[in-house]
Amino acid sequence: MSGFDGNNNNESENLGGVYDFGDYYDEGYEQDYQNGQYPQQPYQQPYGQQEQYPQQPYGQPGAQPYGQRKSGGSGGRPQRPSGSKKSKKKSKKSRNDYRSPYEYNERAAKKQKKSKKAYSGKKSHPVRTAIKVILIIIIILFLLANLLLWHYCGLVENVERGERTVTNASMHSPHVRNILLIGSDTRSADEHGRTDSMILLSINSETKEIVMTSFMRDMYVNIRGLTTDGEGIDTWGKMNAAYVYGGAELLMDTIEYNFDIQVDDYVYIDFYSFVDIVDAIGGITVKITDEEAEGMKAPMAEQNKIMNKEKGSDYLTHGGKLNLNGNQALAYARLRYVGNADFERTSRQREVISKIIEKVKSGGPLMMLDFAGTAAESLRSNMSQWELFTLSYKVLFSMKYKIVSVRIPDDDSFYYDTTNDGQSVLGVDFDKCRELLEKKIYD
Repeated sequence: MSGFDGNNNNESENLGGVYDFGDYYDEGYEQDYQNGQYPQQPYQQPYGQQEQYPQQPYGQPGAQPYGQRKSGGSGGRPQRPSGSKKSKKKSKKSRNDYRSPYEYNERAAKKQKKSKKAYSGKKSHPVRTAIKVILIIIIILFLLANLLLWHYCGLVENVERGERTVTNASMHSPHVRNILLIGSDTRSADEHGRTDSMILLSINSETKEIVMTSFMRDMYVNIRGLTTDGEGIDTWGKMNAAYVYGGAELLMDTIEYNFDIQVDDYVYIDFYSFVDIVDAIGGITVKITDEEAEGMKAPMAEQNKIMNKEKGSDYLTHGGKLNLNGNQALAYARLRYVGNADFERTSRQREVISKIIEKVKSGGPLMMLDFAGTAAESLRSNMSQWELFTLSYKVLFSMKYKIVSVRIPDDDSFYYDTTNDGQSVLGVDFDKCRELLEKKIYD
């Protein structure tokens, strides 16, 4: 084009940065030229009236502008029908050809990044894999433990709940569960013999304590409720006679009526099943005196006869800190005529139960399973299988609770008395006993 040389730098600067007049024109160029603003630029036709110059996209020399491509001639290509598949493919390919290399590289980078993510997802990190495996194992063990616990709860002999007449005690709390543990010398719960052990196990989730309260068998109390025949009873007698008259329900009513404390449920165990429970955990370690070791021979002789053991089995020749098997531990818990009679006997019973709990807590899962399986077959309760299952969880979570020992009546709340028929009994100051229970269990 005349008046312009692409190699002339000075002239290009005078043109205001426009280098190719074949591409851009403005209506004002004509006036500017006439006024001499661009003296070296020839006049061109105003925009909109100029001839159609072929537009050459970047990187595609000789290509025609989109929508103005001729059907023939130099630089033109024959057009296919718009509906044909080949034309669609070629038009798609031509659009890709028009893409900027930067845009193409960006798409390729995204695609490569996605492929890397997909590949990396197939091969997980070894730490994550190990964590998943451990979690799966924990879940499986948890399910198996629950199934086993459910099975053990089903081994407990369940009896129907008898009718209760006294259930309005003022001492109760949603944080406290009171389970009455009943022990007897009889080999069958159906015999309804006198109960030698009556211990209220109070699990307090608020104070994190398990309170074991022994009720002495010779307390003179008001026995009120229903007999096993369904008849009403309201009489005074020794505490352990309530079970003879009306079973576990009347015994719970008697405790609740006289001491104003709620009794939720009960668990019964005969003393001879107690032998198997202690043996299942490998015995318990107890510190006994020489006098106690000698006194244990009398109850042990009776036990050997009932359990068909050889005469003189398991006798102790001396005292000390000894590991007692089930037969010896039972004789120690039943020992009455050494020390302060029944006062010390209830203390020994609480000690034996505490030793069993401590041994199970420190023995690990296998010992706990042996204990649970053996104990379940020896127990009888008014709780259903589901109730025992939920109670088992409560007991498991309370294994670290502090164990507190209480005796009713304590030293300041009883006196020796004699009934009209000549029986020696313990007179009770009920108000003091109630205050003690409230302080130890609910305070």
